Amino acid sequence: MHIAICDDSKIDAKRIEWALMDISDDLDFSYYPSGKDLLEAISEGAHIDVVYLDVYMPGEYGLDIADQLKEISPDTNIIFSTSSTEHALDAFKVHAIDYLVKPVKEIDIVRSFAKVRMAPGSRLGGAIVLVRTSGEILAYNPRNVLRIESDKHYTHIISTNGNTDIVHMNFSDVVAKFREGFLVIKRGICVRMDQIVRISGDEVFMTDSTSFRLSRANKAELIRRYVDYIEGDSEDRNKGDN
Repeated sequence: MHIAICDDSKIDAKRIEWALMDISDDLDFSYYPSGKDLLEAISEGAHIDVVYLDVYMPGEYGLDIADQLKEISPDTNIIFSTSSTEHALDAFKVHAIDYLVKPVKEIDIVRSFAKVRMAPGSRLGGAIVLVRTSGEILAYNPRNVLRIESDKHYTHIISTNGNTDIVHMNFSDVVAKFREGFLVIKRGICVRMDQIVRISGDEVFMTDSTSFRLSRANKAELIRRYVDYIEGDSEDRNKGDN
């Protein structure tokens, strides 16, 4: 997914990039110091999924830039970022996803991006999951989470890139945030089902070469849920390819 940041302030642009860069491995960023540069890049073939657009730039008005952008790239999602609240209503006339007021907080940047993914008809599906703990807010794309493990009063969230976050939350509370596509295969272990390589006997083998024993009491039900999910996901992908 390509995210453009159009802002004459490099500091403000970097703040947005830093807030989003850990959410997903599939995000690419480009920076444009002016609306003119942004529109030229799109006219020359640049594909941009989301643009964070400043309203006030030297000699330019962000809402005018947004109007022109929608004419040449109607599928690009626009999120305004500016120091004034006075243009909020006008912003939504160009179907902006969100309107952020500077100085923008990291949580507001992450939430605005989540709105893009959850917007009706969005091609960028996959809601962002926010985990709040000890004054920290962690943002996850569920498809980048490999598994969740209980560790007494803490919970480990292991990502597909090998990163592990340790949060001071109950296992069940964390798992409740990750619903579709996840399965608790035994006490204290929840895995993303499309990260399972195979199930052999009572053993579940994962893409990172780890393995876990299925709960024997619930083995049949767990396998049924796994097969239903994988076969249903495969059918959905095939429909999308037709």
